[in-house]
Amino acid sequence: MEGKNRTGKTGAERIYWNAFAAFRLGAGVQRAVLDYFGSAAEAVLAGEKEWQRFFGLLHGLSQRLSVTAAEMERVREVRQRNHKEELAAIEGRGIRFVTEEEEGFPERLRSLYDAPHWLYYLGALPEESPQLAIVGARRCTPYGGAAARGIARALAAHGVGILSGLAYGVDTEAHEGAIAGGGRTYAVLGCGVDVCYPESSRQTYGRILSAGGGILSEYPPGTPPLSCLFPQRNRIIAGLSDGILVTEAKKKSGSLITVSFGLEYGKTIYAVPGRITDVVSEGCNYLLKEGAKPVLSADDILEDLEGLLAERKGKRRRRNGKEALENTLTPEERSVYDCLCPEPKHIEELLEETGLSPDRLPVVLQKLCQYGCIKRYGQAYYGRSGQDGLFPEG
Repeated sequence: MEGKNRTGKTGAERIYWNAFAAFRLGAGVQRAVLDYFGSAAEAVLAGEKEWQRFFGLLHGLSQRLSVTAAEMERVREVRQRNHKEELAAIEGRGIRFVTEEEEGFPERLRSLYDAPHWLYYLGALPEESPQLAIVGARRCTPYGGAAARGIARALAAHGVGILSGLAYGVDTEAHEGAIAGGGRTYAVLGCGVDVCYPESSRQTYGRILSAGGGILSEYPPGTPPLSCLFPQRNRIIAGLSDGILVTEAKKKSGSLITVSFGLEYGKTIYAVPGRITDVVSEGCNYLLKEGAKPVLSADDILEDLEGLLAERKGKRRRRNGKEALENTLTPEERSVYDCLCPEPKHIEELLEETGLSPDRLPVVLQKLCQYGCIKRYGQAYYGRSGQDGLFPEG
């Protein structure tokens, strides 16, 4: 299925972005490929000689950006596939694919200098509502696990989405806490979305989807959980969040890699204090020493997200108001409402635009005023009130 991109085109480029993703090249090499060829489509459709020329130039440019013989062979093999059929097969399995050019791509990621060009996902992507990343040790103590679960549950109950990585320990506790709180939670994987890693998180994986959350990754379906992929995965967790909470972590850990990305992106960093004698609390205590906000309960985070939560509630009220408008107005009332705008119009102008009789139009206008969705200005002028959410349901 072809998606609609932000410029209104058919989104045929998605086919080539999917093929480009299947190259499974590092972020630096990806940028070099796009700079050299100009687009994902041109890279996928380029001939063997052009690719060999690129590899030669890349090797001479920097050892850091060199590619292995296995990677070059994979690029060659992917370019020979039927790209349209391959994307159709992926989407036929219920796996969704969205590129940075499409409307469904998360807005939080668009502004990042190292944002992924695409995402694969099952279920849903994180909403515009506040999102908190909760990360920590795989071998967490009962204290760290309980903190992650309890805080996630309380935040989810207030409408905060919870992001984590599905790993054993703190990640799983955070996901399960969010589900218990009746909220949505999202797992960002360092493998394909169809690969549950670790296998011990299989039940959590299923519950995330059943609860309306999502499983997402920038890596194509079938990609195994290679250790080199997880640090880059962490930047997506950080980028999608409004803040990052570490409940328990060693000083040198993947959790602090997520924090470093969060600091680059301007995210608020939170940490749960731990005993100074516990190795798994070294990372949290270090973050607190460096200026992270201490968290003793979910309230310490909710007070920072209060503005975002209020904004979300306002948007929901406006959305509900628009739905109420659709359900409440008769076709005749709707026709009059559609002719109005915040700038007041004279009743004579409305008579001409709506085609209603001089006897009928005042009756309809009075009804709309009662609903609260329009206002009367003076004796003969009417305009929308901007209060669509005030009128009754049904």
